[in-house]
Amino acid sequence: MTFSKNQINKAGEVFKDRDSMSAEEIKNAEDALTYWRTIHSPVISDFHDVLKKVAYAINKKSVIVQRIKRSHSIIRKLNRMDGMKLARMQDIAGIRVILKDIKEVYKLVDTLKTNGFIHELKNEKDYIKEPKKSGYRGIHLVYKYNNPVKSESNGLHIEVQIRTKLQHIWATAVETISTFLGTHLKFDEGQPKWLKYFALTSSAFSFVENSPSVPKYENKDERETLELAIYEYNYNNINENLSAYSVAANFICNKVDESKKYHIVTLDTKARQVKIDSFTDSEIDLANKKYTEIERQNSKISTNQSVLVSTESIHELQEGFPNYFLDIKDFLTQMESMKKKLLILKGK
Repeated sequence: MTFSKNQINKAGEVFKDRDSMSAEEIKNAEDALTYWRTIHSPVISDFHDVLKKVAYAINKKSVIVQRIKRSHSIIRKLNRMDGMKLARMQDIAGIRVILKDIKEVYKLVDTLKTNGFIHELKNEKDYIKEPKKSGYRGIHLVYKYNNPVKSESNGLHIEVQIRTKLQHIWATAVETISTFLGTHLKFDEGQPKWLKYFALTSSAFSFVENSPSVPKYENKDERETLELAIYEYNYNNINENLSAYSVAANFICNKVDESKKYHIVTLDTKARQVKIDSFTDSEIDLANKKYTEIERQNSKISTNQSVLVSTESIHELQEGFPNYFLDIKDFLTQMESMKKKLLILKGK
């Protein structure tokens, strides 16, 4: 079954006003969303192949992962942005590239923009040169798909997020805490103590990467920024909270068949457990149908959330989406490094 863009947009309106819709209207909207996410599969697959080749030429240890946007995130964006239509949403398909440092990030961006890429760059946001006030940093590129061989997918959009390892560590901790708090810290929503702490920490990280500080803290030097970040860390028992949210997921990864390409990762925040359903390359339609089914079940279980991702290996999956495994050990390690750096700056 196929759906027109008009029908896709109508499905978006149903999701925005779900409580007043009939079961049949909701079911039709879910079918439309399943179709819409499924037709993005060749787009995300082609981009993954290109990005892998280019990123690996820069650094063979680059991490490249992809995901199809969760229905919860889609609905939230439809409600958050006035006039947003489902068929116009540019990040249904998303790819994340994690590189060692800022130099590698900009090298990848420059390569993508100058190597005769057949896809059209529609939008670019540089949150490294201009960090968000939440502390989020990274570069977002939105492309319009253009492929003479797969013309049925032409016109669809994909968002490419490019980050350094340090920026990714910060974003992972933010996502993990947001999961438990039921808020969206990266959109500057949530408890002031968490917003202030993560903004300060990101600003402290900017000194490590020699990049612009976070707005509101740009006039503070490294020592003062570190002192403030560590004060918030200690005063609000951040270490205790973050450690409590972290679980070991290696035993889960070791049980997954790495021959499978697509994975639906379901996080039970209450039980602190992760479940992974995996599918082969030829089972992408089945994966999207299962994804919709699981999300339908999650709507009745507030502690569950799922995402459909694709990676070369399950270990890369864990590295690219550690927040779904509640894995923030790297962030805690960085906090210890910040404490040591502050002692050095104080001459102790």
